[in-house]
Amino acid sequence: MKKNIFISMEREIFRGNILDIGMENQGIFYNIYKKYNDDINVEYISGKEGKKNIHENFYDSCILFFSLNSIWLKNRKRDLIKDIYKYLNKDGIIYIWDIDKGYGKIFNGHIKIVIPGSKIKHMDIKELNILKDISKENTITLLENYFDILDSKSSDGIYYIKARKKLMLSNVNNGVLKKEKETKEKIGAN
Repeated sequence: MKKNIFISMEREIFRGNILDIGMENQGIFYNIYKKYNDDINVEYISGKEGKKNIHENFYDSCILFFSLNSIWLKNRKRDLIKDIYKYLNKDGIIYIWDIDKGYGKIFNGHIKIVIPGSKIKHMDIKELNILKDISKENTITLLENYFDILDSKSSDGIYYIKARKKLMLSNVNNGVLKKEKETKEKIGAN
């Protein structure tokens, strides 16, 4: 049975340079952005070919609107999160809306999105693969090394996460630098 889900975007305000990563461009965030900004700069990535036009340390916000559910492998999701980390400026924010579905579950929903001007956009999302974990908890785990979670909510099988780019990574990439620094400090102390 198809769930009817309502998402209100009427009060969402995005400023600065926005990177919209999605499989289908619904024009949702462009319409929200143009409501509150005169100088419009929204970049879209849809697939690998779109990456070549994207700048590192440039974007104020990145939006993933029902995008992660279309990526099958956890490693590919992690790679996307790493790329987003590189694209966002030092205070960059990532916004994620997606399906909250764990292993052994399915999702079939009709989503109505209200954007400024009381316009309504419609999306149908069906995820019948019971071997796929696209839960909020799984996404938070992927984000934790790169982003500080500012807000998260879930309702009706949909989740929302807002997170800020961490200033320094505490993952493997910086682990090498930390070890080198510790080694230099030990040598300097002798």
